[in-house]
Amino acid sequence: MSTQRLARLASIIFHPAVVMVGAAVVATGAAEGGARLRWQALGLTLAAAVVVMGYSAWQTRSGRWTHIDASERHERAQLNRFASWLLLGIAAILAVLGSHRGIVAAIGLSGLIVLAGHLLRGWLKASLHVAFAMFAACIAWPHAAAFATLLVATVVVAWSRLVLRRHALREVVAGAALGAVCGLVFQWGIAA
Repeated sequence: MSTQRLARLASIIFHPAVVMVGAAVVATGAAEGGARLRWQALGLTLAAAVVVMGYSAWQTRSGRWTHIDASERHERAQLNRFASWLLLGIAAILAVLGSHRGIVAAIGLSGLIVLAGHLLRGWLKASLHVAFAMFAACIAWPHAAAFATLLVATVVVAWSRLVLRRHALREVVAGAALGAVCGLVFQWGIAA
């Protein structure tokens, strides 16, 4: 298998939707009411991912975008605005409904990651793939095996984004920093 194909495969396997589903399973596993929370977290994560992917497919099918990946600058801007407001809106609704604060925080911080990527676009194209992988690793803490696995996934995703020339090194580092900061906020908010 060529390096390009391997990098593309890694980018798909460790897509933000996939790593966040993994983090949701781990984070809700030990919580009180874990089974119910796990299904709620999984359902919301998958629903948000399906809506975002559906939006991307619709934009591509309608001819507004050239590729479902939102490769062009204006496409990324549209996708990031849509995804950030979707996630922040879901978090706000869940907060009003009294949902578990960990789920509200994870979805809200996910929206902030996308929004930060959008706001930084004038300076750099922060890797949201890397940001979400790092955020998922932080959510999985203190489960050592899951944390280590997701940390390795973060490194693999960073490598793949560089190999595919989707990002420069500083953009990958910015994504990792963004995910780590949101992960720390998540841990601080849950521990409080």
